[in-house]
Amino acid sequence: MPVERSCKVCGKKILVYTTIQNKCRDCTIKNSKPIPQRGKQARMWETFRDKVAIPYLDNKYGHVCSLKGCNVTTRLDVDHIKKRGSNPGLKFDVKNLRYLCRPHHIQETDRLHWTKKA
Repeated sequence: MPVERSCKVCGKKILVYTTIQNKCRDCTIKNSKPIPQRGKQARMWETFRDKVAIPYLDNKYGHVCSLKGCNVTTRLDVDHIKKRGSNPGLKFDVKNLRYLCRPHHIQETDRLHWTKKA
């Protein structure tokens, strides 16, 4: 059974259904924090990729796709040589990383995807 109370922030009268409700909807929305859209692991990977992996790969191999015969230097992805699913311990190992251009990265991912299902 609802009870009428005053909002503890603005003082407007509100109907509450539990004892923990103490703010009106407007005050709740106004004072709420945004929900992070990415998880902790995704943020950790992005930080590692940007601050450690990319500088390492640039110094060691240059900013170019690692497949033979490909000279693409733009829109490069950082790819795991031994994939994360089967080798989770190598996720943050720079020796397990390489650059691939976007088309080759998609091709490599699709090749692995289809060979596992077959």
